[in-house]
Amino acid sequence: MQGPEDPGLCFSYRFSILVKNNSMALRFDEYAAKGKAFVAEVATALNTDDQEKAGRMLRCVLRALRNRLTVEESFQFISQLPMAIKAIYVDGWKVKLNPSKIKHIEDFRTEVMREDDFAALKDFDHDGAVDEAIKAVFVVLAKHISPGEVEHVLNALPAALRATLEGEEN
Repeated sequence: MQGPEDPGLCFSYRFSILVKNNSMALRFDEYAAKGKAFVAEVATALNTDDQEKAGRMLRCVLRALRNRLTVEESFQFISQLPMAIKAIYVDGWKVKLNPSKIKHIEDFRTEVMREDDFAALKDFDHDGAVDEAIKAVFVVLAKHISPGEVEHVLNALPAALRATLEGEEN
């Protein structure tokens, strides 16, 4: 007779009990709420009420950043983020085993703008807007990830940008 002690049924039996008890229920409402709160923090850091703009800026900075990190660094980084923000990070990701390193702050700015695609002209409508977006995102990230992880991520960025962001944190 097969029962819960049978190794062949052990996992499926336990899984069915967890599902019935709702222990493994996906908490999409919770994920969305935490994601919205994160975007709201970015909007506050940007001094705007436009949540969609804040979300676009968050997305383009995260995507530019992921292009600088190894897969391992990316997984360590996003492990500390809310689920919805992880989804923004990985959406459309074409994993590169050896990410390209950039040395100039202008290259990172250009990449951030490129990631914003058609909205870039609207979102980055004045001098310094790209830097404001980068700083705002990093201010919020620093509240959600460990200082050691912040340091790892900063080390993947051009020295001039890293110095600017480190100066902003202190």
